[in-house]
Amino acid sequence: MPFDQSSIIEVRPPTWDGSTLQLSWTSTAPAGTTFQVYVGRKLAWYGTSRWVALTMPTSRVRFDIGAVGSGEATVDFSPSLPHGPSDRVTLSWLGGSFLDPTGGDDVQGFRIFGPRKAGWAVDFSTPLVEISAYPGGVPIDGYGITGFGQGGFGRAASFYQWTSPALATGSWTFAVVPYDAAGNQGAPALQTAWIASPPRPPAAKPDGSRLRCDFDPTTRRATLTWNPSPA
Repeated sequence: MPFDQSSIIEVRPPTWDGSTLQLSWTSTAPAGTTFQVYVGRKLAWYGTSRWVALTMPTSRVRFDIGAVGSGEATVDFSPSLPHGPSDRVTLSWLGGSFLDPTGGDDVQGFRIFGPRKAGWAVDFSTPLVEISAYPGGVPIDGYGITGFGQGGFGRAASFYQWTSPALATGSWTFAVVPYDAAGNQGAPALQTAWIASPPRPPAAKPDGSRLRCDFDPTTRRATLTWNPSPA
């Protein structure tokens, strides 16, 4: 059977024990059922336990937990996972030596600039990252290396890509700027995307908890309180 989440009736809040992230769930599936856990849409674990210890992710990620059929433990079902709101931007562009701002052919790489917050203008003071045009110093464009492309004869374009860290909801504009060995920068290429990020969890209380329950024995009512989510 394909990856099935219908039997997962509860996923308890992840806990950190100082070395691993503890994740557990309740399922109506029979004992011995094989489960898979995907972290950021990548298969991270499989087994018959309903508890797993994972390496702490370096940023906000989505967890997907589901049951699979016999013999499917290692099958990658990531293409069939449900899509949640995307909180990252992936930039793709063509580049190469033809972008040298001085007219030569010594483009060294690309600087990516972005805003400090959603809706703000691009901050060109400090790049978010620098991407080498030729990793290891090996050219990946030019006559006899790639075909004819946007760079022109002998200066064909190569494909580059970069994915941002997790972003807050809003409009984000990024700039890709080529630079040469002397530090001269070319014209920026701008890309704008709208991010619909999942809501952040409530801010932690001084004791580390995120939810408080107060029970009134007279009225037999429970009152839940929590802090606003951090900005």
